[in-house]
Amino acid sequence: MKVPYLHTAALSVLSVAAVSSACWAGPVDLASIYAPEVVAVQPIYAVHDLCRTADGEIRHYGWQMVKGKKRRVYIASRDEGLSWKTFLAEDDEAGYMEKSPESGDWIGFGTEAHVPGREPRRLAVLRSKVGPGDPNPARTPFPWDKHFVRQLFHMKTRARWIAALSDVRCVGTECYHSAVAWSDDDGRTWKRVQIAPVKGVARLHPGDKRPHWFNDGCEPTVVELKDGTLWMGVRTSGEHHAFYTSKDGGETWSEGTPHPAFWAANTMPYLFRLSDGRLLFIWNNTAMLPTRDLSEYPELGEGERSGQWETVFTNRDALHAAISDDDGKTWKGFREIALNDIRNASDFRELGNDPAQEHDKSVHQTQALELPGGKVLLAYGQNAAARRMVIFDPDWLLEASREEDFRTGLGNLSNHLYVRSLSGGWRGWAGHCAWNRMPGATLVRDPDTDSPPPGAKRSVREVLQLARVRDPRLVSERQGVAWNFPAARKGTVTVECRRVGAGFRLTLADHWMNPCDEVGPARSPFSVAISEKELPDRAWHALTAAWDEDAGEVTLAVDGKTLGRYPLASLPPFGLSYLHLQTLADAPDAEGTYFRRFAAKAEL
Repeated sequence: MKVPYLHTAALSVLSVAAVSSACWAGPVDLASIYAPEVVAVQPIYAVHDLCRTADGEIRHYGWQMVKGKKRRVYIASRDEGLSWKTFLAEDDEAGYMEKSPESGDWIGFGTEAHVPGREPRRLAVLRSKVGPGDPNPARTPFPWDKHFVRQLFHMKTRARWIAALSDVRCVGTECYHSAVAWSDDDGRTWKRVQIAPVKGVARLHPGDKRPHWFNDGCEPTVVELKDGTLWMGVRTSGEHHAFYTSKDGGETWSEGTPHPAFWAANTMPYLFRLSDGRLLFIWNNTAMLPTRDLSEYPELGEGERSGQWETVFTNRDALHAAISDDDGKTWKGFREIALNDIRNASDFRELGNDPAQEHDKSVHQTQALELPGGKVLLAYGQNAAARRMVIFDPDWLLEASREEDFRTGLGNLSNHLYVRSLSGGWRGWAGHCAWNRMPGATLVRDPDTDSPPPGAKRSVREVLQLARVRDPRLVSERQGVAWNFPAARKGTVTVECRRVGAGFRLTLADHWMNPCDEVGPARSPFSVAISEKELPDRAWHALTAAWDEDAGEVTLAVDGKTLGRYPLASLPPFGLSYLHLQTLADAPDAEGTYFRRFAAKAEL
C-alpha cells in the first residue's frame, strides 16, 4: 500500500496557490452536493489524467515539485471525491485507461518506456490486466507521432474503440490539427482519419484592430449519439465552437459547422455522456475583448504581430455547462460551473508558477467522471492557482431562477478590469497570452447609511457600486459586471438600483462578455442606456426587463410601470443567460450607480 506524501491534497495545494478558498473544509457527503462545490486541486491541467482504478479509487495524475525535483504524482480519493491524498507515482505507471467490454483488458495511451538520455518519448498504446496504476503495462508504439490524446471510448453500437486526437500535421499548404483513430480489434491496431479544418474561420472579430491567433479546429471532443452517430466539437479562433458528424464510426466526417448557441474562441470544448442518457456540454461560453492596436505593444515579435501566439485570452475566466435530454437537439442550463478564483489578481501572470506547473491560468480544459447518484466530478483549469476539481448535480443546471444580493461578496460576479501588461507568447516567468487584473465595480456602504430617505431606516449593509475611476494603468477604465442566470427564451431580470451619476447600460446576452467590453453590448440581443431620463431622481428603484423570444421583444419597466417595448436584435437558440451592466460615464464618475439586488426568473 502506498503512503501519501501529503495527507490532504486539496488543502495543501490550495494554500500554496494562495487563493481565497484556502480555508475550505470539504463537503460532508455526496448526496448533499447540488451546486458545484470545490473538492480538490489536481496536479496538472485537466485533459486526460482523471480515471478510476479497478478497485474503484478515483485518481488524477500529474506533476509536482517534490524536494526540488519535478516528480510524477497523483491525487486519490476512496470516498467518491469528497477527500483526497497525494501519492508519488512511477514515471512509467499507467494512468488513464478504459476497460474493454470485449476482452476485459484495460486500454489507454501513454508513452514508450523511459530510457535514460532518450527524450522525448513517442506515444504508445497501453494494455493491462490491472488498469490505472499498473507499473508495467504492455506498450505498443502508436504509428503516428505529434499526437495529443483527448478522449478514448468504446462505442455502444459497434465493437470499435474511438480516440480523439489533437494532431499537428501539414500536407503541402493544408494543416490538420484534429484527428480520430479507431480500432476494430480491441485496441491492437489502429487506423487514423485526419479531420479537415473548419472553413471560413474569421481572423478578425467585430471591433478587432488586428488578427487573432488563428486556429481552424483542434483539441476535438467526441461523443456517440444513441443512433451510433459520432458527434465532434473542436476549438477554433472563431466566435463559436464548430461541430462535425460521422455516420460510419469515424471513417468519414462532415464539414465542420459553427454552432450559434456555443460561444467560444480558442478554448477547449468537452462532451460527456451521463449514464441516464443525457449529454453534458462543458465549455467557455464567452467572448474575447477586441484586439488592440499593435503600437501599444512594442515588445511583440514579428510572428506575434501577425497573430501567432499573441492573442490575449480575455475569455477564459468563466466555465459553463449545458445539458440535453434529446441527444443534442436542444439544450438547457448555460450556467457558470466556475469563475476563475484569481480573475481579479494584480499578479495574474506570475501567480502560482513553479518549474512543474503550466504557467497559463484559466478555467478552460476539462475532464469529467460520473459518481454514484448521478453526480459529476469535473476537473478544470490550467495553472494550480486557477485549476480545480468540483462535484455538482446535473439537475442544478435545470433551475429556473437565480438571485444575488452580494451579502456573501462578489464571488458570483465578473467585475475585473485589465492592467496594461506585457503581451506575447512568453515573457519571463509568466505564462503566455495573459494580462494582470484589478477589481472594478466594488462593494461600498449603502448611501442610505449616511442619509436615509425621509421616513426610512438607516441602512446597515453594503451595496455594489458601478462607477468610473481615472487610472492610466488600465486597458479600459469602463467598469462593468457580468452575472449569469439559467437560460430561458422567456423570462425577467430585475435589478434594484439607485442612479446618482451618469447611469449605466443594461444588456441581456446569451454569453459572458468582459465587464469592460464596449463592443459586445451593441452586438447583443438587447442593450439599453439607463440614465437620468429613465431614473430622474436618486432614489432606489426596481428596474425590470421582461423578454419573450417568441414575441421578439423586451418590455422595460420601473417599479412596475412600463417604460417601453423594444425589439430583440437577435434570437439565441436556447435563450438569454446573462445580465451585463456597464457605466455610461466617459469621464471619471465617482458615484455612478448603486445596486443591491439582482433577480432572474424563467417563464417556462
